[in-house]
Amino acid sequence: MTTIKDIEGNRIEVTNLRAAIQQCIECSDSPYKMASGHTVGENHRYMLEQLKELQKKEQEK
Repeated sequence: MTTIKDIEGNRIEVTNLRAAIQQCIECSDSPYKMASGHTVGENHRYMLEQLKELQKKEQEK
């Protein structure tokens, strides 16, 4: 298990990397606004970058 941060700086625990990547891909176009003023899609794209980096590191092992 590892952690990433969302666009607001909150920590997110990731237990299934593949499922987390899939969820971020599916939600990356969401136009709904969050309390911070960012959209849900922006947040998921931000987290997706971190998840892909983790996936890349895992594949290099």
